[in-house]
Formats: sequence, structure tokens, C-alpha cells
Amino acid sequence: MAAVDFTNTNYEGTAAVPFVAPAILSADTIANGYCTVLDNVRYKTNLRKVSGGTVEGRTCGFAGNGSLSVDDVQLVLTELQVNEEICNHELARTWAAEQMRGNYAGVPGDYEQYLAQYVAGRVAEDIEKNIWQGKYNHTDGSTSGSGVPLLFDSIMSAYVAGAGTHETTLVGAFTAESPASPAVDTGIATQLAALVANLPDALVGDANTKIYMSRKSFQLYFQFLAADQNNPVLATQMAKFYLGYEIITPAGFPDDTLLASRVDNIYFGTNVLTDHVEARFIDLRNTTGADLTRILMMFDGGTQIVDEASMACVRRSS
Repeated sequence: MAAVDFTNTNYEGTAAVPFVAPAILSADTIANGYCTVLDNVRYKTNLRKVSGGTVEGRTCGFAGNGSLSVDDVQLVLTELQVNEEICNHELARTWAAEQMRGNYAGVPGDYEQYLAQYVAGRVAEDIEKNIWQGKYNHTDGSTSGSGVPLLFDSIMSAYVAGAGTHETTLVGAFTAESPASPAVDTGIATQLAALVANLPDALVGDANTKIYMSRKSFQLYFQFLAADQNNPVLATQMAKFYLGYEIITPAGFPDDTLLASRVDNIYFGTNVLTDHVEARFIDLRNTTGADLTRILMMFDGGTQIVDEASMACVRRSS
């Protein structure tokens, strides 16, 4: 059986990237390109929003023409850390058993890398949920409540804090809605229609416009289509789009919320490719005698919207 043995190690800067990067970059939204990712940010960076500007006929003179405007919004990172304590007794047995499969083993041959992989999966889930739901309560749009992650401001909390230029609110949770019955205020089809009807001009007809919804909301939409078409197979294909706009379902997206945006208007920033990240693996067997391993990771993360007025949203107000 494979031996479980490693020396206490401390990885800093680029040496920590193989351990920290998978924990962040494997989050569903980041891995699938559902937002724009900046992976080399040191504390904060400016995101530029350019608008206006016109073209005129050429002349021999020069005169200011149009109103080109360049505005900045700041993406500020939050310092984050992982403090995990893992019992080697249980986890090591799983790892050692996998090693007996030789080349068919689905886990790394190094126990330290296996621990990092195990923790990375859990960290990725937290990062994914915070990208969309951090400080956002989907039941009423507030910044707190049961189950609301609080690591950093999310895309939705940033949107709610804005002007709500193209926002539609409703009372109650989304429902599947029956095509044979009159439209329901909370019906998923009704809400999708309201979202598209309120799109800003910059998104109307744009092939790069995406509609974001949770997987639960997507299931409600699928149920609506299946009932409408009486053909679940056909509904499977139809559910990928609404009126020509691609539907995206990030793992961490909140329920009872619809968002329309371009990917390049939504940002996640991290310092994972800088020298300011760190990963530590501490085996307590050689110090306290406990059959435990402590894993520490330090990195930064944060989100930002470039232009709230270039998005549309449907969400609950209560």
C-alpha cells in the first residue's frame, strides 16, 4: 500500500500557483468563461468604460467633435484565506486504496497534491457561489440573510446597489407556469418575456448577449417548454435559448433571478498569478502527534460590473 508521508511545506508566490490556482480557476463560472477573468490583479485595478464619440468628414482644420467619454470603475480585491484541518485516517485510506489501481488511479500519486485537490474542490464551490450571491439575498435583494455568502461583493449585490436602470422586480418565487393557463405573475416564461422586453439598446439583437439564470430556474423553464410542446426531447433543445439569446446556468447563480448581460461587462479578479499567494501543508503527526493535516491558502478575489446600464435584471423584492 502507498505510504502516506510528506514534509511540512510552505509554498509562496509562483510556487503556490499549482495549489491555489485550481482552487479558484476551477469554479464553474470561471472555468467556462461565463465572466471575464483578470488573474494577475494586485489589490485593485481600473475597468474602463468608453462611450460616445463620432466620426465626421475630413477637413483641413481641427475642431472638437462628439463627446467621447472615458469613465473608470474599480475592481477591488478582498483578502481571502483557507484554513482546513483534515483527518488523515479517513482521507489517506481513500487515497491509498486508489493508488492500488496503478495507472487507472483517478487521484494524484502524491498525497500532498491529493490533499490540495480535495480542498480545491471545496474552495471552488465557495468562490463560485460568492461570484454571484456574495452579500445578495435572492428572496428580497438585501445584503444579508440565511445562507448568504459574505466573502466579497458579488455581481448581483453590485447590480442591486446600482441605479436599477433596466430592473424588474416581483413578489414571490419563480414558478413553472402552465402554457394552457393565463400568464402568472411569477411564471418563468412571464419573467423571461419581461427581461427581454426591458433590454437596453446595447443588448437588443446582440449575439453576445447572454441570459443568466440558476439551474433551478432553468428546470422551471424546461418544464414550461415540455408542457407547451408536449415533447421533452424538443424542449431540451429549445431550452438552450430564449428568443435567440443563449441561456447560461452557472452553478452559483441565485434562484428567482434573471440577468441579461455581455460576458465582457462582468468581471472577476484575483491575484492567483502574482507572487502574493501562499499555500501551506502542516502535518501534525510530527508535532502534536494528532493524525491531522492543516492546509492553509492565502489569495485575493473580487467582482465588479463595468456598466450597470448595459444590463437587465428580473429579481424578487420580497
